[in-house]
Amino acid sequence: MLKTTVVGNYPKITEDKTQPNLRRARNRFDQKKITAEELERAYLDTIKRVIGEQEQAGVDLITDGQIRWDDLVTPFAKNIRGMEIGGLLRFFDNNVYYRRPVVKSRVSFGDHSVVEQFKFAKSNSSSEVKAVIPGALTFAKLSLDEFYHHEEKLVFDMAEILHEEAESLSEEGAKIIQIDEPSLCSHPDKLKLVRESLKVITEGIDAKFALYLYFGSIKKLVPGLFDLPVDIIGVDVVSKGENLDLLLESNDQNEIGLGCVDARNTMMEKQSDLLALFEKAAKKIPPDRIWVNPSCGLEFLPHAEAQKKLKNMVEATRRFNR
Repeated sequence: MLKTTVVGNYPKITEDKTQPNLRRARNRFDQKKITAEELERAYLDTIKRVIGEQEQAGVDLITDGQIRWDDLVTPFAKNIRGMEIGGLLRFFDNNVYYRRPVVKSRVSFGDHSVVEQFKFAKSNSSSEVKAVIPGALTFAKLSLDEFYHHEEKLVFDMAEILHEEAESLSEEGAKIIQIDEPSLCSHPDKLKLVRESLKVITEGIDAKFALYLYFGSIKKLVPGLFDLPVDIIGVDVVSKGENLDLLLESNDQNEIGLGCVDARNTMMEKQSDLLALFEKAAKKIPPDRIWVNPSCGLEFLPHAEAQKKLKNMVEATRRFNR
């Protein structure tokens, strides 16, 4: 049977006026109109809501929605020795921005970044929760290196830090840990470097690892992509239609994540199109090795559209599984 999951982030703000508005809460906190305790309560209530919405939609494997994350790297960069948080830059080719980490000295593990977040989500969910961390290459590519001036050395030091995070997540019960490496699509020449960094991140850890790529083609990555030391390969089959055929033709061992729901467009997918895609994939790969998910994080969408797309995705998956 096909299983469903999400890629990571989820809209923080809902149209429901009875629910906390994190943007307003953070602004009020900055203006000293609410206390740190009141802001924390807004975070906790929002995370519980997001978990509940994913469960109500019927998603098999959920996340905490990355509600405390401002972007992919800041939650980690602020806990890494040798890094500072810089100014805003555009996040890939999207109309959102991230704070660029600046490498000032050799980087090393300072503190855990998402372990407590995972523990809270796990304790407030009846569904399985997966953890998400950035990949070492993407972290390096999104950073300004003022110290190493040698990408490979920075990537390997980042991999050591991410190994510490992943190891603790596993010890806290994370059975699946997702590693986001969107930069690999833009830098296919770094495939070998990513392979070696993944060995460092995953070494000796008792968990399944999922590598998720988005925002690009995997054409120059196959077949080597499927030799990486991970259990699941998640690919965006929306932005680059060729990715589906490349995924199915080249893979014969990994589980796959089909990023078939467009997380950057409000247009609803037709269930007939999703069912046809599932049928095509299941002819090549056993259904129990296929995950169905959005093409990337859902936070690019308004909350109501994200909810509808999740429910539609789950409904199509259930129809196929009957």
